[in-house]
Amino acid sequence: MRKLAGMLLLLFLLMPLAAQAEDEVYRIVDGQGNEITQYLGEPEAGDEYIAHDNQHYVIARVDAAAHTAVAESRGAYRMPDVRWLEDDSQAVSSGQKAVAIYCTHSDESYEPTDGDSSVTPRGGIYDVAESLKKSLEEQGVTVYYDDSTHLPHDSAAYRRSRATAEELLKNGVDAIFDVHRDGIPDPGQYETTIDGQQASMVRLLVGRSNQNAAANKEFAAGIKAVADKLYPDLVRDIYIGKGTYNQDLSPHAVLLEFGTHTIEKERAEQATQFMASVLNKTLYGGVSGAAGNTAETASGKGVWTGIVWIIGLAVVGAAVFALASTGGVQPAMQKLRDNANEMTGGFFDRKNKK
Repeated sequence: MRKLAGMLLLLFLLMPLAAQAEDEVYRIVDGQGNEITQYLGEPEAGDEYIAHDNQHYVIARVDAAAHTAVAESRGAYRMPDVRWLEDDSQAVSSGQKAVAIYCTHSDESYEPTDGDSSVTPRGGIYDVAESLKKSLEEQGVTVYYDDSTHLPHDSAAYRRSRATAEELLKNGVDAIFDVHRDGIPDPGQYETTIDGQQASMVRLLVGRSNQNAAANKEFAAGIKAVADKLYPDLVRDIYIGKGTYNQDLSPHAVLLEFGTHTIEKERAEQATQFMASVLNKTLYGGVSGAAGNTAETASGKGVWTGIVWIIGLAVVGAAVFALASTGGVQPAMQKLRDNANEMTGGFFDRKNKK
C-alpha cells in the first residue's frame, strides 16, 4: 500500500510536466513551405493568424507528425481605423477606468532570469503581471489584480482560473487580461528594442470557440492597430485559436503573451510599460464608429454642424409660417424681412440703404 501511494504521488507530481510536454512547437507555413510563424501547441484547421504586417491567414491543414500546419492567405486584414490618435482634441473617458488582470498558468517563468521555465508555486509571470498593473495605474487606470495560483499547469488550468476571472468581472471592469509567456524556444522570435529600451514583443491570443469570439478578435485587432501606431515593434501578432480561454465571459478579454521562456524577464517587464499605454489608449483614449460624434464634438466640428442644422430648420420653419399666414410669396418675404429687422435692430434695412 505504501509503495502504491508513493507511485501515485510521483504520478501526480509529474502530471504538470507531462501536460507541458504535449505542447510541442509547430511551424506554420504557407503553401510553398515558407515559415510564417511558430506556435506552441497543436493548431487546428480553422484557426486564424494575423501576422506582424497584418497579413491574414487561416490554417487549412495540420501535419501532426511533422509538427507543421499549412496556412492559406486571406490577404491584408482590415485593421480598425485609429487616425484619432493623431488628433490632440480626441475624446478621453471622464469616468472611472478599470481593468482586471490574472494569470492562468502560475508556473510560467523566464529561464535567464528565474533559472527555469517553470517555477512553482509562483513563477516569474506574476512579476510581469504586477509590472503591467503598476504601469496601468500610472496611466490612471484602476486595476483589479488577482494573484491566485491555478496549478498544476495542465488542461484543467483554465477551468480553475475561470472562478478567478468571474470574481474579477464582478467589479464592473472594462476589460480583462490573462497574462502569460510563450514557449517558443528561439528568443529572437520575441526580442525587440522600443524607444531605445530592450523589450519583449507581445502576442495576443483569442479563443474562437465562444460567443464573444468576434468581439474579442476585433478588440485584439484594435490593440494591435494602436500599438502599430505608437510602438510598431511591440505587438508581434494575433493568434485566433480553437480554445475559449474563458473569453466567453467578456467581449473585452484577451490573453497577452509577454515574450517567451528563453528571454530575460526584464524585457517582458519593460514591455508592460509600453503595453499599458497602448491598452489605455485603446480603451479610453479615443472613440470610433457610432461614438465618433463625441470626438467630433470635442474638436468643435460637431458643435458647428449642429448649430448650422438648427439655424437651417428655424429658417425653413419661419418661411413656411410666413407663407401660410400671408397667402403669397411676396407678402411672406416682406414679413420675414420685417421680423428679421425687429430681431436685429433694423440691420437689414440699414444694409439695403447702403
